[in-house]
Amino acid sequence: MTRLRHDGKDSATGEDAWTLHFVEVEANILSGLPEQFQLLLANPDSNRRVIERLFPSSYEDPEEEALNRQLLGDSLLASRTEMLTEIREELGRGQKTDDGLELILNRESIDLWLRFMNDVRIIIATDLGIEENMNGEDVADPSGPDAPKHALLEYLSGVEAILVEAVSRVS
Repeated sequence: MTRLRHDGKDSATGEDAWTLHFVEVEANILSGLPEQFQLLLANPDSNRRVIERLFPSSYEDPEEEALNRQLLGDSLLASRTEMLTEIREELGRGQKTDDGLELILNRESIDLWLRFMNDVRIIIATDLGIEENMNGEDVADPSGPDAPKHALLEYLSGVEAILVEAVSRVS
């Protein structure tokens, strides 16, 4: 089960530091997500609905939107690709433990993880056709074909909540 521990201030930088622990199954799942995300970015026509949700229109006017995409499209894609590279690096720096993986995080890396998890949640939710936050009455069928995606969506939401709460407590 994911755990986050505040380690106080880093002696070298003076920044707050945390240790994020993923059990092995969580670490294995998380380590595969950047590659799946990268495949989507490399093949945007494979799921246009998801791409359109990740990169929503800025303008209602089609001509203005086309110009905006021409000017900013590559930089938006590059920022997502850079985020995935940084996530892979974070995972690569992680310390393997007997039961999983530990990552040492600062505020910047927590922000990185929050952005990554939010994007992955958008991808999953869009793929599932979820357009609003689910409430307690919206429970996925645990025997349905989309149950693993629903479970991953819930899990990532929980990890996001842990990270947000941790940073909020030391602010």
